[in-house]
Amino acid sequence: MKKVLVIGGGPSGLMAAIAAARAGAQTTVLEAGAKPGRKLLLTGNGRCNLTNLNERIASMYDSSDPEFARAMVRSVLSRFGVQDTLDFFRQEGLLTCVEHQTYVYPVTGQSGSVLEILLRTLQALKVKMKYSEEVIEIERRDPAPGSEENTCLWNVRTKTWNYEADSVILCCGSRAVPSTGSNGSGYELCRMLGLDVTDVLPGLTAVSCRLPAPEARAYVPGSRNKNSAAQEMKNMEDPFYAAAGTRTQAVVSVLSDGEVIAQERGQLQFTQQDLSGIVVFNLSRTVVRALHQGHDVTISLDLLPDHTEDQVDILIQSMREKYDGISEEKILCGLVPSRMIPAVLALCELTGNRLAYILKHFTLKASRLREFDSAQVCVGGVRTTELNPDTLECVSEDLKGIYLAGELIDIDGPCGGYNLQWAWSSGYTAGLHAAQ
Repeated sequence: MKKVLVIGGGPSGLMAAIAAARAGAQTTVLEAGAKPGRKLLLTGNGRCNLTNLNERIASMYDSSDPEFARAMVRSVLSRFGVQDTLDFFRQEGLLTCVEHQTYVYPVTGQSGSVLEILLRTLQALKVKMKYSEEVIEIERRDPAPGSEENTCLWNVRTKTWNYEADSVILCCGSRAVPSTGSNGSGYELCRMLGLDVTDVLPGLTAVSCRLPAPEARAYVPGSRNKNSAAQEMKNMEDPFYAAAGTRTQAVVSVLSDGEVIAQERGQLQFTQQDLSGIVVFNLSRTVVRALHQGHDVTISLDLLPDHTEDQVDILIQSMREKYDGISEEKILCGLVPSRMIPAVLALCELTGNRLAYILKHFTLKASRLREFDSAQVCVGGVRTTELNPDTLECVSEDLKGIYLAGELIDIDGPCGGYNLQWAWSSGYTAGLHAAQ
């Protein structure tokens, strides 16, 4: 019987172990933490967005090698796709429901239900679960001379034990949400094996922004005394100071060196220093790659996406004609949330652009993303070209029997169940082939 070791007890690791055991392998999971699936319990705000019914799901993923990566995603999804995922969980006793047309959740509304289903399945398959076993080295052991065994054995060493296996599946996760035990140690194991690992950056998180020229100062109309004037000056220096807590619908465009490279519509949220919300999270993957490559990155907000600039301009002019001497603040009160007005006026004064233009092109300079502790996933990882796109086995002859799955691979998806679907699909694919 073939021996398969799975390193990591997250979604991809648990699914890999299930697939390997079902294929007849003697399977053991090595989990560095005291409990499995800690990050899984946090997904979907604790509700576990299992997958997404988007018919174009394979096109939603990104990578440092996007063309090769999407071919890999298509191949992996063809072996264990969205419907396979739904069938698997239903057969194991988990019912699901659909929200927002394509988002799939367990009917219980609890991620703990998903974890319990996985652990129950593993127990039935007699998969060994070893906890507090942090892997520190993986080394190849070639068969003894004259041995009839064609498969090289792998020795996996933890701080307490040595494990032997015919195949090893690395499902160690990323650096995102380190509080769950995701410390990035899997990247170091991969480097020790000689795999090419890209720079790893935070993804699916808020983006810190500022005025395009922070050294500039502009007067915000409406101050009546020294204290209010000072407050409005602070608003103008940091447009998020007054807007913090505001939620609004917008078309959000990411520009790199002046060229639009990504765009999405949805609800965004202002904090004192950041743009947040799902629409920003999804675009943050593009932002962090462009910033890391040294490009000048700006974010342009169309705050009135259902109206053209000319329509907005005409409306503003009509208000000025109808109400002689009306202030800009009074005009804006019917166009944007009240807490955004100081920031809109500050940007108008700073740039010299018309009010209608700013409402359609509220442009800020992106400076950085939040750190890994608030990132849902990581951007980067082991290059996809290091792996066979059909099996997820390392292509190097020296690494035959080593497979990868999940976040460790340089593939990331947007919010909405895409990253969990990649975990299920890649884990199943790697587990199945590792057992054969």
